[in-house]
Amino acid sequence: MNAGVVLLNLLVYPGFIFTAVVGLLFLWLVRKLLARFQWRVGPPIYQTFADVIKLLSKESVVPENANRFMFVTAPVLALAAVTLAMLLIPVGAKNSALGFLGDVIVLIYLLTIPSVAIIIGGSSSANPFGAIGASREISLTIAYELGLVLSVLTLCVDVNSLLMESVTGFNFLRYPLAAVALFICVVAKLGITPFDIPEAKTEIMAGPYTEYSGRLLGIFKLTHAMLLFALSSLFVSLFFAGPFTGNYVVDVLVHLVKCVLVVVVIAVVAAANPRLRIDQALRFFWGFVFVLALIDFTRALIPVLGW
Repeated sequence: MNAGVVLLNLLVYPGFIFTAVVGLLFLWLVRKLLARFQWRVGPPIYQTFADVIKLLSKESVVPENANRFMFVTAPVLALAAVTLAMLLIPVGAKNSALGFLGDVIVLIYLLTIPSVAIIIGGSSSANPFGAIGASREISLTIAYELGLVLSVLTLCVDVNSLLMESVTGFNFLRYPLAAVALFICVVAKLGITPFDIPEAKTEIMAGPYTEYSGRLLGIFKLTHAMLLFALSSLFVSLFFAGPFTGNYVVDVLVHLVKCVLVVVVIAVVAAANPRLRIDQALRFFWGFVFVLALIDFTRALIPVLGW
């Protein structure tokens, strides 16, 4: 592929600019829906853009005792990982912008990096609330990653391929339990209620984000918005993609509408549930979610093993 095309995909579509704009709109939608569910007016549509732009225009303060390199690198690492991940997620098509054999494994790793960045940032902040938030993030990540990976690999085993182009399709009716497990893991990866345990503003200030301010906090907020679009897009691509019309613009719009529906369901889940304790979340993921993913993974594996 031409280097100029790759750079355009990375910076404009479906990379940084497109993902940032759509992600901030999705984040506004979540905030607006949560407000309406609680009989509040909610923010105007430009609010998430204004919040991020304001933060990016302010100076960041690095704590005196913090590990400066790790503290500053963490949000940049998270943003870069999400931007690269969007090149591997199909948007309104069977193939992604930068697909290659084995891209599913690379995608899983890239989507894990934002969680690792949060852990690094909180741990290096020299703040006890940041350390507690990072500890909770470690536990939560270990809990949900197993279910997430099993759900994705279920489709890979089914088609005997690690290429996103091969696993993209309408797979919900074939593997509904894996779809449910992946959706729950997506909510946890986004840190949305009931899995906003690492941040837990009423308990530990803002957890790993407590010492972040200005540009660095703005990068983290922007990463979260982009991750909202990336994960909803991944969920749609794996379980609700197609049928494709052949008109790329129409297919992209249909894909975005499906992503909006996923975001609406995420908002409903957040509004209807209280935050779980970390021990409750661990039991939930290692018990219920893992079992759901394992059942469909076993169903996909049986024909392969010839049982």
